[in-house]
Amino acid sequence: MRNDQIITIVIDPGKSGGYTICFGGLKAITLHNLESPSDFIDHVLELEEIHKGFLRSVIEDVPVFAGKNVPSFTSFKLGHSCGFLEGVLRARQIPVELISPRKWQKGLTGLKGLTGSKRKRVLRDHACRKYPLLKPTLKTCDALLLADYHFNSNPNI
Repeated sequence: MRNDQIITIVIDPGKSGGYTICFGGLKAITLHNLESPSDFIDHVLELEEIHKGFLRSVIEDVPVFAGKNVPSFTSFKLGHSCGFLEGVLRARQIPVELISPRKWQKGLTGLKGLTGSKRKRVLRDHACRKYPLLKPTLKTCDALLLADYHFNSNPNI
């Protein structure tokens, strides 16, 4: 199997998350909002029907503790979402790689000390600078930057 035939689903499992579908690495990318579990499952099944055996995935590995200003129920929902998405992919026998936010955000400037919407806007600005034609949104920017990190830190993929 050639690397340019691989389709990679890259997911930000957050409440306002999104995912990217990367065709042959970063050669062609589509951005998607993570609206509902059933929409995501339908999309995975469609991809599987066309590209069976050529799919893999990357998911942001959510932290166990999101921070002192984040309520525990929010962390629980984030973990639940991450586990659900990982379970769907593993049940379909699509390989899953987990990458922590700390790892993929390393080297992105302007994030130190920021939380919430301010941090998210800085991430969107980074994504817009790197991929202006894709027009990343607050929902899709993390997944796009995670994909960028994944493929640029593993050039042989």
